[in-house]
Amino acid sequence: MRITHLLRVVGLALAAGALLAPIAMKAETVISNETLVSTTFVANKKTSTAKCGTSGCRARTQMLVPISVTCPAPTGQTCTFHISLDAKVSAVLPCNCGAGQQISFYQFLVDGAAPTIGPTDKEGDYLFERSVYTYGPAQYASRQSYPASVVATVTNSKSNSHTIAVNLGCDDYYPEGGCETTAYWSTMRVDVFEP
Repeated sequence: MRITHLLRVVGLALAAGALLAPIAMKAETVISNETLVSTTFVANKKTSTAKCGTSGCRARTQMLVPISVTCPAPTGQTCTFHISLDAKVSAVLPCNCGAGQQISFYQFLVDGAAPTIGPTDKEGDYLFERSVYTYGPAQYASRQSYPASVVATVTNSKSNSHTIAVNLGCDDYYPEGGCETTAYWSTMRVDVFEP
């Protein structure tokens, strides 16, 4: 009886895997045969803090000054941007209550919209931390390195210049009384590829 039950369970698992495999493949985008045409580097020593002090609040602030990146393709043609970010970040609970739960995220915007391909949500948010924080005063918060990498496809229309903006945010999802996330020094690299 046990072997029969085990075979049924294995059979159901294999059937479920076969049904889910096509779904998983659609979630992955593969871009190939692209040529690197330029790279832009940004080094930032400015500190940015996203914070709010009410229960269930959400805050965003500019982390990097928006930069302009050129897609050298002709009008109507596309380029692919690979955006790599690394920042030293700390998260604290403004209420020092020790029971709160917060999310920290970067927001990537390419020409004012979430990057197509991503991976981000529809607002361009890239979650990098959930329920990770330092208990105690903000000045003693630990700093962790949180990298992020997103891909965006852009099409040249009236201009071949495209704007990339990066914001920092936090969300008190528990809710407990606010959230606070600070980004210290950071670096960003934008690679531009053409088909």
